[in-house]
Amino acid sequence: MNGLVLSLTDRQPRHVQSRAIAAVILQRERERDHVRRIRTTGNSVDVEYRDTPATLDAWYRAQPIKPGRISPRLVLTADEKHLYGLPASAKLVDLRRMGDQLDHWSVSVFPVLHGYVVGVKAPAGGGGVGVMWRKSYKASDYAMRLSVEHGFPIQERYA
Repeated sequence: MNGLVLSLTDRQPRHVQSRAIAAVILQRERERDHVRRIRTTGNSVDVEYRDTPATLDAWYRAQPIKPGRISPRLVLTADEKHLYGLPASAKLVDLRRMGDQLDHWSVSVFPVLHGYVVGVKAPAGGGGVGVMWRKSYKASDYAMRLSVEHGFPIQERYA
């Protein structure tokens, strides 16, 4: 009596096998990236950003203001940008001098030279932080995301 033993993967259709292979490759790449980050920074990324505020606006409000300055320094590391769902090339912009002063919180969209600045603007000149976007559809998507995250209306301002 002859018997043939088939593994579980051999019994799956080809498209399921290819998706499983792609998932395993992606998981291995993420593990390699995680190990590289630990080697370069000296500690785990998860541990390093455990106390990071949940939103970009909360991060901005938690930044210390150095003596002699009127606003915090707007610099994020690549890992922090990834944590907040921003592209690696994202540039932060202070919203303190942009647009009219409002009496309520809002998500503001400012058309500027070569793009759009989108961010959460505080009432009564409280400022805020915005992100520069070159493409209008990306700025619109980010404004919608901020509006849903914070529950604020979207205010578009044109100069």
